[in-house]
Amino acid sequence: MKQLLCLLLLLSATQPVIALPEAEIQRFIDDAVKAGGGEVVIPPGVHVIERGLMIKDAKKLRIIGLDAEETMLKAAPKTVSLLLLSGACEEVRIEKLTFEGGQDAVAEMADPGLTNKLAKVRVGRCFFQNQRRSAVLLPKAAIEALEIEDCTFRDIAGTAVVFGERISGCSITHNHVTRCQTGVQLTGSQRCLVASNEISACGTGVLITAATEVKTIEQGNVVALNAITGSLKNAVQINSRTQKNSMIQNEISGSAGDGIHLLGEAHVVKGNKITGSGGKSIAVKEGKHEIME
Repeated sequence: MKQLLCLLLLLSATQPVIALPEAEIQRFIDDAVKAGGGEVVIPPGVHVIERGLMIKDAKKLRIIGLDAEETMLKAAPKTVSLLLLSGACEEVRIEKLTFEGGQDAVAEMADPGLTNKLAKVRVGRCFFQNQRRSAVLLPKAAIEALEIEDCTFRDIAGTAVVFGERISGCSITHNHVTRCQTGVQLTGSQRCLVASNEISACGTGVLITAATEVKTIEQGNVVALNAITGSLKNAVQINSRTQKNSMIQNEISGSAGDGIHLLGEAHVVKGNKITGSGGKSIAVKEGKHEIME
């Protein structure tokens, strides 16, 4: 069995912090991928990214910062994405990094006619801030068993996390999301879990919507045990052409719009605590649903 290659980009405590060139970080990533797996440890410092770091066809790869708040990948003024996933990736871990700026932080590299396939990917203990569009943007990739856990998202101009129609069985748990246009958006995603997150001062906390030009499908997403406060619009919004999503035991307070805004069909709304909504606690705009409050 091939041993994992460990590539340490490590500065001792007695040395000054030195920003690494993007090309050097990319070289270590490429070496680990070619070796069949490895660990790239990025030292504290502000590492400026212009082209975007690429993770392509990687297996058993871990990219980790030595200190989540002190190890920053910072976008140059015209940077689109800070880190790109491409091809067939499996068992990739991205941990303890701060992503500053850029249009997106972690995104997929979309090649015409090709579908990226990702499995067992984890993004954990990271900070995302000041992205112009989204922090994590995965609208087209076919993804199974992706986890976003224990991260902080703040001041995102668009949506903190976007999952697309080919994503199934993924989870977004124990994150802090604040001051984003939308906290979490599931666009045609299926069997995903959005649980135990704190979402505050966003336009919409959680948005579940259908994929463009796709017929209604049974999505089976679960939104549970979240604390959603101070939404500027509806705290949770479920759009038309969606079916069989569940909102269970969330605490929703102080939304300017509705607490839960329902369209689509056959959703389950159970055990939520909703207070101080500017609109209705639960607004049924379309369809028949199982509501037990």
